[in-house]
Amino acid sequence: MPKIIECVPNFCEGRDQKVITAIADAVRATPGTTLFDVVPGQSANQTIYSFGGDPESVVEAALNAAKAALPLIDMTKHKGEHPRIGALDVCPFIPISDVTVAECVEISKQFGARLAEEVGVPVFLFGAASDKEFRCTMSQIRTEAYEGLQEKLKDEKWAPDFGSNNFLASWRATVTGAKK
Repeated sequence: MPKIIECVPNFCEGRDQKVITAIADAVRATPGTTLFDVVPGQSANQTIYSFGGDPESVVEAALNAAKAALPLIDMTKHKGEHPRIGALDVCPFIPISDVTVAECVEISKQFGARLAEEVGVPVFLFGAASDKEFRCTMSQIRTEAYEGLQEKLKDEKWAPDFGSNNFLASWRATVTGAKK
């Protein structure tokens, strides 16, 4: 049986159809990945994408989506009802077939390391991927949200799991991990 995982990233753009489509197209263009759903939310100004495939392809699709979003989303102008920490707010990986949560934790760490290196953004781990009890839930990580991130990153205990404390104002940070 092939290994299949799902990725459900939340991007902070739920109103501009050109941006929503560009991110979806980046996923669709990644071999070995199938885009399942795109759910934009006007009031939250976020879009939830859902796609799946083999682990390597899904990581590539998530990176391709992030790279497509990088020049298109500017968090300095973002307004929405939902707490958020960055342009690609959260990017969880979910086991579907012949994959464990522990494997998805490792996949999220691979993604986080590559996102930090290739896009140049700080990345935090959440849930089972985090080894820091004080910052393993999304609500803990989102405390002070996007607006308070710069101050939060001055505290040594909030050093990102991947990348540096420096960030692009237009992006800020991303959270990744695994879900059941």
